[in-house]
Amino acid sequence: MREVLLGGVYFLFGSILLFLPLLLIVLDLVFLLKKQKRLLFELVAFGIGHIYMAFCWWIWEPRHYSIPLNIYGINMAHEPVNMEEALTLMVISGTGYFCYFLLKYKRSHMPPLEKALCIAGIYGGAGLNIIFLFQILCGAAPEGYTREAFWNENLIYIGCEAVIPTLFLLHAGHLFWGLVKEVSQAQQEIVYEQKYLQYCNRLLEKGTTLFWAGFLLMIPLYGVIIVILCLFGQKPDSVIEAFTKTSDWILSKEISPPPVEYDTHYLCTVSLRGHKNIVKPIRYGIRRGTKIVVNRQLCVANAFEQLIEERTPRLHRVIRNVYDTHGYPISKWIKSPWSADCIYLLMKPLEWFFILVLYLLDEKPEDRICRQYLPGTIEGNQAE
Repeated sequence: MREVLLGGVYFLFGSILLFLPLLLIVLDLVFLLKKQKRLLFELVAFGIGHIYMAFCWWIWEPRHYSIPLNIYGINMAHEPVNMEEALTLMVISGTGYFCYFLLKYKRSHMPPLEKALCIAGIYGGAGLNIIFLFQILCGAAPEGYTREAFWNENLIYIGCEAVIPTLFLLHAGHLFWGLVKEVSQAQQEIVYEQKYLQYCNRLLEKGTTLFWAGFLLMIPLYGVIIVILCLFGQKPDSVIEAFTKTSDWILSKEISPPPVEYDTHYLCTVSLRGHKNIVKPIRYGIRRGTKIVVNRQLCVANAFEQLIEERTPRLHRVIRNVYDTHGYPISKWIKSPWSADCIYLLMKPLEWFFILVLYLLDEKPEDRICRQYLPGTIEGNQAE
């Protein structure tokens, strides 16, 4: 009974975490259409939305452009944004959100120049979001993949990353539309006796002057922000490099290394799909003429198998048959770097056992381990 209750609690908690962002988005759109102002709700909605964006990015784990992709579908995307320039992007985006909330909820008490500065800040945030959406929604096709395969693997992640920027643009557009109407209405209530002044007043009825002033104020506003960011190690062109110093996306200018095979048929090789600081890849290797990534655990396992094959061929055939029978079905369950990390850690006791056997039976165990998967060697061409 206790297990059932705990299962129900976990299911309820997971459902809330999964559907809370969707509920917040629906309510946000309802309030937007009804023109209702909810400061606390908007702060919570955008805050949780950004947390989920970061969580989605963490699960997605796109690779740096300098790292080759895995042709079997793990980490099938390079970063659409160079995270080395993340500080600049966060500051510009945060400035846009700050100016949006300030202008929306405090503009009745703001002088004209302060309004224009807020509009300038929103312009910057909106422009950044538009470029981000253009980058991730216009598609990418890394080398070795079709566009359809790429979208099938990454559509959910891309969609999650696009929701909050889209909502910000909708809110900013709705705010500007209301501001134009307010300025236009205020100008219509003013009547000048002189024809020239009245003519100018009619030109201002559309409420565009404030927005042109905001556009011009973007230069000093973001000029100061960029100078401050340079003091923290950022570059003047960090915004540009954030999108161009990437690979495979619409604005990318870098070229990534060709995809590398992570052999899905063998659990030792599958473990290399994990995080570098855990599985510790050491170099490239050759297996049956194919370039792969190897770590010490893989080399130790292959060296052990080679030793057993030399000493007891009959036992080796039994071990190989069991490994081939069960290794591949298990490997199909490994769909993320975290599951690969678990496999790597679970195999650690076996790795220690293999090392013990090698040091007991082989004259030069480390030489045998280091020779595995090297080009031009027997070890590099045989089965794992």
